[in-house]
Amino acid sequence: MAEEKRVVKCSLGARITHWSHTICWFILLFSGLIMFSDWFGWLTPVFGGANGANLFHRIFAVAFAAVPLFGLLYKPESFAGWMKEAATWGKDEIKFMMMFPFDLIGLKVYMPPQDRVNAGQKFNSFFFPIIGLLIGLSGVVMWFAHAFPMWMVRLAYPTHNICWILGTMQLMFHAYLGSLHPGSGESFWAMFGDGTVRASWAKHHHTKWYNETYGDDA
Repeated sequence: MAEEKRVVKCSLGARITHWSHTICWFILLFSGLIMFSDWFGWLTPVFGGANGANLFHRIFAVAFAAVPLFGLLYKPESFAGWMKEAATWGKDEIKFMMMFPFDLIGLKVYMPPQDRVNAGQKFNSFFFPIIGLLIGLSGVVMWFAHAFPMWMVRLAYPTHNICWILGTMQLMFHAYLGSLHPGSGESFWAMFGDGTVRASWAKHHHTKWYNETYGDDA
């Protein structure tokens, strides 16, 4: 039996950026929890002590900011293409967002045709950069508190905490949708593997992109 044709959905650069950012996020999360509350003190030995956790947090904060900057400088056209995709919204994207809650709970509903990045992923494409920027800016203020007015330092702490909590919640939701949600696992293996998905899956879930990119050739 011939193997089903596959099409490229995620570039190598996108996969490297995605997983580098994910690793940084979790190291920042667990090292940050130690500083957030004594309840997470049991994590301290993982980083070699409280000072180690602080050091890890700062090193990976820089890495977290450097990853997208490197991607932007290395392939600005890919970044521009991604942002153009994310900013392209029409009636199909709006309908997708309206129907998605029903699809999420397992109801059979009509989901309008989507681009390479569906409406939910387009939302993520703005949500995470905004959250990341707020975390980064508030983190800089906290790190160099002596260089900023006290009101800004006081504002930075709750901003930092609220944003990492929201970001982690959205990340868990994103992970579920990309791996465990019925019909979505293909995206996970594309991002985790060689960047390809089955042509039939792509045509069903990302019809607009598939037809424009591959048409009848795939």
